[in-house]
Formats: sequence, C-alpha cells, structure tokens
Amino acid sequence: MKIILVCQAEADTRPGTRCDSAGFARACEEEAAHGIAPVSVKKSDARRYRIHTGTGRAAQETAALLFDFTEAPERTPLLDEVALRPFRDTDAAYPLRLWEAVGTAQWALGSGRQAESRRETLERVGRFVDTLEEEDRDCIVVCRGRTLAALKTVLRRRGWCIEGGELRPKPLDRIRATKRTLHCGGCHHNCLLTEPKCQIGRAKAQDRGI
Repeated sequence: MKIILVCQAEADTRPGTRCDSAGFARACEEEAAHGIAPVSVKKSDARRYRIHTGTGRAAQETAALLFDFTEAPERTPLLDEVALRPFRDTDAAYPLRLWEAVGTAQWALGSGRQAESRRETLERVGRFVDTLEEEDRDCIVVCRGRTLAALKTVLRRRGWCIEGGELRPKPLDRIRATKRTLHCGGCHHNCLLTEPKCQIGRAKAQDRGI
C-alpha cells in the first residue's frame, strides 16, 4: 500500500497584508469557499488510486487539476484544514503572518482561543488513517498546512516512512508514504524510493505485490 500526500494549491483570494481580529476571523471563515488560483500543470494518471480530499472547494479543485481519475474523490471533514481564530480581540491591524503564526502556536499549545488543539487534530486525522489502513489500497490524499503536518506525524507514529516534504511543503508538493515493513531492517528510508538497487527491499515489495 502506498499513500501520496498532496499539499493543495493556493486559494484564489487572500486577505490584505494587515487586518484586525474581525477581519482575520472573517477571512478564515470564508477560506473554505474559495477555489484555487489559476495554475497550469500536467495531469497525472491516478485511475488506480483512491483519492481523498477535505470538504473545501480548493482541495477538490486541486485533485481535479492534478489527476485524471475514474472514481470521484471521496470528501471527508476529517481532512479539513485547521481553522484558526484570532489570537486576541482587537481593532488594531496586525500583519497577516503574525495572526497566522501566533494562532498556529496557540493551536500547537492547546490554547482555548483556538477551535481545535493539535492533539485533537492528531486524533481527527488518526481516525482518517484508520479507514485507509482498513481499506489497504493505494491512495492520494489532498489537504494542506496543519492538517497535512498532523497526517505526516500520525503516519510516522504508525510505522510509515515519509519521503519528501520534510520541511514546510509548498502548494502542489507531493509526499510519498509507505510502510516501514518494506525496508531492509532497521533503516529509516524506504529502499524502493531512495535505494532502488536494494534487493532486500525489492524482494519484500514483490512479495506484497507492489
């Protein structure tokens, strides 16, 4: 089984560089309704994959932009991006990056100012991974930001090897995940991805029909 994680494309609209708390809250609430900014890419054949996205418009448009598929992508709120809230109520206009950075820190620390804590995000994403492991089918998962980071964390904890996207993924980046049971032994890489001449890893993959 292989999972391809895709960081969704940039939305077609963003708030200004500075806004007050009400403006930031409004922008976050409206974000799910935005589509993606125009971009030209070559589509990949994904007809043998099951595609999963969040319920937001941008995630669905990203899947349609990048892949040819026969089965319609499965939408689930378990993959929706963590919606940030203002870190304080104020009429003062702060840079957008400050709102996002402090809000993300509050999310990571479990502050009550945010709608969801990182722990709760990990639990939510963990329920989604449960369904993937039960289905045991090659799949593509389109999400973004904090949800994508949580998904990588959950997969690593469950014995998956992550290839690519070690730092902050950029829009449309692809990250591959495979079970560590395909490795030579105690190594942390996936032999089929980073050591193509490794016969032990190749034999394991062939035994599993990969």
